[in-house]
Amino acid sequence: MPEGRPRRRREAVRPTRSERPDAWQAALKILAVRALSTHEVRQALARRGHAPDDIATVIARLMAARYLDDADFARTWVLTRARRGAAAPARLARELRAKGITDETIAAALRVLTEDWDPAEAAGEAARRKLKSLQGLPAEVARRRLAAYLERRGFSGDVILATCRRQVPDARDIE
Repeated sequence: MPEGRPRRRREAVRPTRSERPDAWQAALKILAVRALSTHEVRQALARRGHAPDDIATVIARLMAARYLDDADFARTWVLTRARRGAAAPARLARELRAKGITDETIAAALRVLTEDWDPAEAAGEAARRKLKSLQGLPAEVARRRLAAYLERRGFSGDVILATCRRQVPDARDIE
């Protein structure tokens, strides 16, 4: 750049209120990417600068059109995450609370999960995936790291202990 010319700063150009898509269009665009809870859509619209009254109207309209349904969202979230072995009920409940789902809705979603979900099997699947990254470590270290991993995923102590003993049998057992 020539020495005598001042540098031009690029200023963020924010669309004016009339240029910005209305809250309904913004919400549809947000939900086209992936399913979200009512709370998450409300937050996303607020971040985009929509007025609280507009947001409330859009949320009501989305719920009436069944584009937003926290109970269905919670059931799908729980089943998907649990079947992948990614998390146990305790962690799933924490995640759903963070997404603004009510405790009653969470309890109903977790009831659906417990009908056909085996925590030992899910922990075993999660452990098999994690053990790939623990190869080459001493057995005691691998077991300790595996236990911490499963604990962060929300599995109970009994399930963690049994899974670690089964997946890393060479480690010294500490009772």
